[in-house]
Amino acid sequence: MKNLLFSTMLLVFAVLISGCPVGLDFPLGDPGKEKIDERLLGTWIDQSGEAEMQKLTLTKKDDYTYEVHVLEKGEMYALQVDYLDAWVTTLEGQSFLFGKPHDENDQKFYHYHYVFDGEDLIVHDVSLLEGGIDAVTSREALRKEVVASMKKPDFMSSKVVYLKD
Repeated sequence: MKNLLFSTMLLVFAVLISGCPVGLDFPLGDPGKEKIDERLLGTWIDQSGEAEMQKLTLTKKDDYTYEVHVLEKGEMYALQVDYLDAWVTTLEGQSFLFGKPHDENDQKFYHYHYVFDGEDLIVHDVSLLEGGIDAVTSREALRKEVVASMKKPDFMSSKVVYLKD
């Protein structure tokens, strides 16, 4: 029993420090419903050199969709492709970007919280801190889980600062 508890705690700790988002079956928003945030367009470079996506470009695919091209990957980059379609959504006054890889074998959605600090783009992984992944059974359940998690002090603990190239 102790080994199982230790292994589980070790796995949780590894996920928290890795900064890798977990793919979910459901998107946080409704793809194609909210207009893109034009401020996100362009090429962004991670200042720490430790992010999973060290250099990426967001281009406008249409008024509601971005195409994300990962130009330089970090050691923790886990996707099998360099291109994703992405969308924005707002929840409780906070901005989120969620994307889906151009990969028929990966139909998961990856979620990020973002804010701007002047010209800097600050991105946080979306941590599910209330009920975890098991609580996510629909888009509505995901939104409730994120709202509950936003109230926890560790919600925005992993941070990546990008500068526009």
